[in-house]
Formats: sequence, C-alpha cells, structure tokens
Amino acid sequence: MGFSGKSIVSQVPTLVVLNGTCLDVVDSQRAWIESLGVKLLAEPWYRSADAAQIRALCQQADAVILPASVRSAPLEADMIAAPRLKVCAIAASGFEWLDVAAATRHGIVVTNAPGGEGAEVVAEIAWGLMLAPARQIPHHHMLLSRGDMTRGTGTMVSGKTLGIVGIGAIGKQVALRAKGWRMRVLAHDPWADMNFVREHGIELVDFETLLKESDFVSLHVRLNEQTRGMIGPEQIAMMKPTAFIINAARKELVDEAALVEAILDKRLGGAGLDDPPGELGKKLFGLPNVVFTTHVGNRAIEGMIAVFRCAVESAVTALRGQRPKFVVNPEVYQSKALRLKQPQVS
Repeated sequence: MGFSGKSIVSQVPTLVVLNGTCLDVVDSQRAWIESLGVKLLAEPWYRSADAAQIRALCQQADAVILPASVRSAPLEADMIAAPRLKVCAIAASGFEWLDVAAATRHGIVVTNAPGGEGAEVVAEIAWGLMLAPARQIPHHHMLLSRGDMTRGTGTMVSGKTLGIVGIGAIGKQVALRAKGWRMRVLAHDPWADMNFVREHGIELVDFETLLKESDFVSLHVRLNEQTRGMIGPEQIAMMKPTAFIINAARKELVDEAALVEAILDKRLGGAGLDDPPGELGKKLFGLPNVVFTTHVGNRAIEGMIAVFRCAVESAVTALRGQRPKFVVNPEVYQSKALRLKQPQVS
C-alpha cells in the first residue's frame, strides 16, 4: 500500500477511482471502463486512504474519480505535486468541497455528474423524507418492534403545498413526482428553467412567500456562502407551525439549533433530514415527526452506477481531447496552464 510518489509510466492514461460509492460498484463496470482505453486503479483500500496516500495516487493518475475519503482532496498542494493529473471527475452533482479555482489555475479540468438517475434517486429520498415523518412511519415501526401497538396521528401529503428551493436537476424530479400527489408546487430559484416551470404549472415565487405558504419545504441548492444557514430562526418564524423541512441536500443549509428549538417548541411540524444530527440535533431522536438518514440520497444501485459512469465518461472524453458535457470550470480551456495539450486516449 506504500507509494514512492513517482509517476508510473504507462502507454495508456491511468484512471484512479477514489470515490467510495464508485468503488462499491466498480467490479460491475470494470470491463467497460478498461474497454475505453484507460488503465484502471480501483482498490478497496482507497475508501480509507489518508491524505498522503491520496496525494501519491493522484501522482499516478491522469484522471481521478472524486470525492475521496479526505473530502477536500486533492488540495492545491496535491495538484502541484501531481503534474500528470489532468481531470478531476466528480461522481456527484455538488463540488463545493473541491478547490475548483486551484484546479483551474493548474490547468485541471473539473467535471460533475448532475441529472439522470443520480438526480432521480435523490428526489426519491426527498419524497421518502416527506412521507416518513408526516405519516410517522419509522416511529410506528419502532413501536411495533417493542411490542407497542399504539397508533399515533400523522398528517397527509396529498393536496398540500410543496415549496422547492432550487428547481435544478433534483428539484425538477421532486416537482414531477408532486403531480401524482395533487400538490400545489411553489419554487424559488433565480435561475429557474422557465419552460419547465410553465409546462408543469409551477408557481415561481420569492423565498419569503415560499416559506409562508408551503406545508413542506424541500431544499435542493448547492452549499456556498450564500446558502449556508439559509434556514435559520428568521426563516423558520415565517413558516406554518405545521410545516415540515425536508433536506436531502447539504446539512449546513439548515441552522440545526434553530430547527431543534422550533420543533421542540412545536413551532414547526417536523423534519426529514438526510444527514446524521449533530449534538443538538440528537435531542430530536425518538420524535415521531422527525427522521434522520445517513446521507443515503445517492445510495440506490441505479443511481450509484449512473453517476459513476457519467464521471468515467467525462474523464475519458476530456482525455480524448474533447470537451465533456458537464464541465464545472469551462474557463480552464482558455488557460495557458491547461494540462490537456493533446489527446491522451485514442
């Protein structure tokens, strides 16, 4: 498992899979990947590689599939230490944890994997996180497992108002599913696809209106300095006391302390959260109207394979000297630092 840090000379470019989810399905995709004309490095121990090991692997790679076990890797220092690295292909939609500016400075193409089955499986978990606390499904399962036949009272989802914050690839899939539940759908997104909005009868509103009128508020935005803590005490105070917050995006979008206080004070109907709670959030364990999961939004086999294949296709496309469909830093192609001076794959 040790590395010298020296690049391995190869007649074909090397693709290193550092993403743990992709490593879970790599064996089913190995023959296809190798048929694309790349050398594949994808060992099980990469799931727990430390920073030094990740740097060494990057030094052997023409392209890497991310995110790695050290989520912020490769750091700028790793990029400098790995002059052979040309592509960072992210097998996910989000990329806020990667130093994209550094990658651009050093001529590395960064791609991501939005849409397709990857978006659909996250939309499904968002719907699960709506239904589970609203109808208290996990709560009643736990009661039954203890021999308790008590029947509590939830609230219905059909015919209610769903507010979607961020009507991108995932938000669109959430909206499409709402039609079958006869829901009024509100959306807030400054960059909304207006053709989609009009075609599906979605009401585009400001953030305050969405918070005030929605029975379920579902978050589907990227984490950045503008969205961090976007649901805090002020925003919760605008919401109906029966409303639910659904977060299948990033944990940091919601002020956990404000959420906990509002639910315990019965100023909010409940929550469905696809992330483990912090210390404060643990106070909500055992409540019938709150559900936590361990960030499993993408953990459906179809979605795992889809985002992996998308990332591989992007990496190989770039190595062939062509521009991938999903480039996070397109400006890199105008940079003199661009490392892809000529095709790497025939």
